[in-house]
Amino acid sequence: MLRRIQLTLALLVTCLTFAATLSAQTAPEKLRPRNILEALEQINPGEGFVTIIQDPDLRGVIGSAPAPRGSSVLARDGNYSILYGYRVQVFNSNLPNAKSEAYARAEAIRRVAPTLSSYITFRAPFWRLTVGNFTSQEEARAARARLMVALPAWGRESYVVREKVRILNYTEPHASEE
Repeated sequence: MLRRIQLTLALLVTCLTFAATLSAQTAPEKLRPRNILEALEQINPGEGFVTIIQDPDLRGVIGSAPAPRGSSVLARDGNYSILYGYRVQVFNSNLPNAKSEAYARAEAIRRVAPTLSSYITFRAPFWRLTVGNFTSQEEARAARARLMVALPAWGRESYVVREKVRILNYTEPHASEE
């Protein structure tokens, strides 16, 4: 008799657990939050509540897929597009002679690789020299490797860095004939 009661109770607990699991899986879609704002604003018994006052346009953006990296043009400058890409940083220093060193290295790179554009920037207190305009990290790594073959002494302080680059949109036909 006691054994029968134990089996009945075990069966009852199993059925109730299964029913609770089944009801949790079939909860209506409207109760599930679509984004973090809805999840925070949901009212649950025994818990506090959050009210978020936000611009409706911003609400529409939250949770949406971001734009692909590197594909969006930030600006146009004549025949060039400005976008995020990669350059090779070959010099960065805050020493008193850093400015002259940056210009000397830029000239050395112009002699070795005349097709690479050089960019010297000053962000206090650092002078920095970057070269090239690459859309992919692989292109920048290959250019760095070519530079390090020609200028091996600079290898330890050169890096591929992500920043805004200028990419030529197109070459005008017959431009070389003029």
